[in-house]
Amino acid sequence: MRFSPYQSLVSLLSNILEAYTTAFFVVDPQKRLLNLVAVETLSRYLSPGLSLPLDQSGIISQVQKANQRIRIDKLQESTQSISTTLPFYREGEGHIKGLLAVPVGDGAGVLYVDTKYGWGFNDKQQKWILEFAAVLQELLVQQERVAQQIEYSRIAEFWQRMDQAAFKGAAFEDYCQMVINECSQLLGTEYGFLALQERGEDRYHLFAVTSNVPRNFIHQHFLLKQGLIGHIFQTRKPLLISRLNPHAPEHFLFSSGEGLPHHGTLWGLPAPMSLGQTVVLAFLSRETIEWSADCRKAITHMLHFFQLLLEQYYFKEECRQLQTYDLSTGVLNVLAFETRLDSAVTSSMQKSNPFTLALFQFEPWQNLFTTFPPKQVRQWQMELAVGLCGELAPNILVGQIAENRFAFLFPEMTVQEAKRPISRLMDFGQQFFSGKLRGTRIRPHIAWVGFPQDGSNSEQLWSLIYQRLLASLNPGIENISS
Repeated sequence: MRFSPYQSLVSLLSNILEAYTTAFFVVDPQKRLLNLVAVETLSRYLSPGLSLPLDQSGIISQVQKANQRIRIDKLQESTQSISTTLPFYREGEGHIKGLLAVPVGDGAGVLYVDTKYGWGFNDKQQKWILEFAAVLQELLVQQERVAQQIEYSRIAEFWQRMDQAAFKGAAFEDYCQMVINECSQLLGTEYGFLALQERGEDRYHLFAVTSNVPRNFIHQHFLLKQGLIGHIFQTRKPLLISRLNPHAPEHFLFSSGEGLPHHGTLWGLPAPMSLGQTVVLAFLSRETIEWSADCRKAITHMLHFFQLLLEQYYFKEECRQLQTYDLSTGVLNVLAFETRLDSAVTSSMQKSNPFTLALFQFEPWQNLFTTFPPKQVRQWQMELAVGLCGELAPNILVGQIAENRFAFLFPEMTVQEAKRPISRLMDFGQQFFSGKLRGTRIRPHIAWVGFPQDGSNSEQLWSLIYQRLLASLNPGIENISS
């Protein structure tokens, strides 16, 4: 048995009383055990360092539960089975004549003393036992304070590590992994999960887990209506199950047959975000476990802090989307497309690769507004963008240059190679408004340029392609598209 701060007192009391066994048990509320932390005995049947179930330990359990001492002066006349009354003795012990078990603190521990020399303890001996129990209580309080200070230190170090990682620019994915690992370590759980439900979705996915979680979990999407984690997403309320029931059909986290232990403790915390997403932080232990209020508070605050960082991440991503993509169509906006074209010029120069730039413009576009409301025109604009993108390979860049004008960048394609996809775009553009309009005919006009034959920089390419587009819109102008 490891060093115990209570052992010297227990040994002293045993020597004064000439007791057969003097033992001090301390309650472990997390595991619901009575741990033998100090003992002085002549018995061969008492194992040092043993732990007993809190609710099934005979007299010791009764004293702890009722917080009242029990004295038996003639034990052999009171019971026929020592293993039932005193289960900490292994089978074979006998001839115990008297005992006294005293509560220490408010259910925090039990001091037990027995004897084989007489029928119980006299008043003076009982007074000594009670006084030693009071001293043990003071020492127990001190140990609890030490344990609390250690816990405070662990929490402070936990926050220091998380703060340093957050404010020193750790990659977001690495920080998510650190959150789940550090929180699981602080709580002492074997499993930890970070799950995310995107705005408006009926499913969620895991984006950070402890290393012992099967890796295929990361790539799956789980229905909200299934499992305990889905229940947390649906109710948006914390869930604490102290002891999962492996025989209960609904006691699984994500999906039935998931291969995770279902007999420990589950704790899950939701955090709805301002942009509509919801994140859930959840922990699972193999055995039942309880946490102090300070630990729970630290995890709750950590989730709130992480929620703010996640919202910041999403706001940055939303800002990047707004800066990069057109609000109506979802394709690249004019500034983003121009930037991509500049990059393509630089890259193509370095690698001696060609590319083709094309412009599509639909006319007479403004006539649409004389017949249809702006909402309908915007809907057609979006459908045009979706349809045009659907005619092209994923590597073709598409940009919204004006309300009725789209730009296309065909990387590593000569003008001759780009004519086939351009022809598909023309066919789609000519058919799009068929049956939608009466009288007015909207049709596409097109122009293209190739790099490097038509220009060595983006300014030259833009100038020439707009000249050719103007010629396409006004056939009377000298055609320079050829």
